[in-house]
Amino acid sequence: MIKINLLGSIKKLIGQSNLQINEESSNVKGIISYLESNYYSNNKINENDIMVAINGIESSLLGGHNAKISSGDVVTILSTVHGG
Repeated sequence: MIKINLLGSIKKLIGQSNLQINEESSNVKGIISYLESNYYSNNKINENDIMVAINGIESSLLGGHNAKISSGDVVTILSTVHGG
C-alpha cells in the first residue's frame, strides 16, 4: 500500500489530505494519473505547479516522473504556486 499526503491547493482540488493506494509499486507519473482518474477527472494536474517527495526526498533527485514508488512508501504532493 502506498500512502499519499496532499498539501496546499492540490489538497483542495482532490478534496482529501490523505489517501492510500492499494498497489505494490508505481512511479510519480502513475500516481498523478491515478489522482486525475479517480479524484480530479475534470482537468489535468499541472505538474509544473506541484512538488512530489517520496519518503521526504524530492522526486527529481530519484528519477523525476519515473521515480519508483513501492508499497510502504509515503508520497507527499504539495503545490508550489502561492498567492500573495
